Amino acid sequence: MATMPKECQDLINNVYAAAVSTCMKEGVPNVVPCSMKQVIDDETVMISDQYMNKTLANLRANPHMALTVWNETGGYQVKGTVAYENEGERYEAVAAQVHAILSSMGYDYTSKGVCYLHVEEVYSVTPGPHAGERVA
Repeated sequence: MATMPKECQDLINNVYAAAVSTCMKEGVPNVVPCSMKQVIDDETVMISDQYMNKTLANLRANPHMALTVWNETGGYQVKGTVAYENEGERYEAVAAQVHAILSSMGYDYTSKGVCYLHVEEVYSVTPGPHAGERVA
């Protein structure tokens, strides 16, 4: 496991959307936008599944994910393995939270499941001489 820097955690929690990347077992990539994400602790990110079809199929075959977040000054890429939950107390709590947030925005989506990204690597995606460097 790797520890995400505080700045990375703040971006994950505060930017509207992130890019989530998975890959089929055969190597075909898939990237989707994701807005329902939250840092659980400095080594884990929760990503809610409202309508992940290819992403979930990829994770079942190859449980690796990259999550990239950025703003006008810089960003981070977080890579790791995913545990997927769609039942149990922890899932039910997240599903209720996601439903409340989306309902307040006028959307009728529910969480079908939750990806728990266990962070193994963190990279800078900030432009400049340190772009692409591993930071954790």
